[in-house]
Amino acid sequence: MASITNIISEVAQFSIVLPITIAVIRYKHFDKLFWTLSGLLVFAGIIAYWAYKLYASKENNMHLLHVYTVVEYTCWSLFYYQLFQKLWIKRLIVSLIILFMIFSIYNVCNWQSLETYNSYGRSLEGALLLCFAIAWFYKVFENSKIKRLEKHPIFWINAAVLTYFAGAFLLFSSKNFMQEITQEEFIAVWTLHGVFLIIHYLFISIGIWLKK
Repeated sequence: MASITNIISEVAQFSIVLPITIAVIRYKHFDKLFWTLSGLLVFAGIIAYWAYKLYASKENNMHLLHVYTVVEYTCWSLFYYQLFQKLWIKRLIVSLIILFMIFSIYNVCNWQSLETYNSYGRSLEGALLLCFAIAWFYKVFENSKIKRLEKHPIFWINAAVLTYFAGAFLLFSSKNFMQEITQEEFIAVWTLHGVFLIIHYLFISIGIWLKK
């Protein structure tokens, strides 16, 4: 069990390399939408490497997660901002970005400091992005303009968001509860996050590769 857990953790830690590599190969096909996604991937790669170095040095790296959560949510929101055409949806997305930033600052000042895991911010981010992903699927099925979803790059990227944040949302929201269980049980459960993360970046990689 320990060896499997370690393997999944290591693979998840460096799974960001796959979509970044494919983005470098396929960048000539990118439009503004995919440049937004690529910016997020590069930032995620930098944060992941920095966090790994701090972890290896046995230093606290939770402050990086606070920053990453805000940037990640903002980039994904801007990604969906470009996918939806209705003005009220675009305004809603911009408003939620501002409110999320305010909430994140308030969370740090009053509830979860930079030295602790920001489960509140991660949970809220997951819930909001899940709504965006479901809304895009609803729009696609309602319009019925995409004949072969498996060939459409946004289908895979949206599936990446839906799969990761649907699974990880349960872990984010129950993080405080999981601190009360044994360390072995916590590690086993938290390994699921690594599985969700691997699937997340795999689906994004497929979506970038299919970009024409």
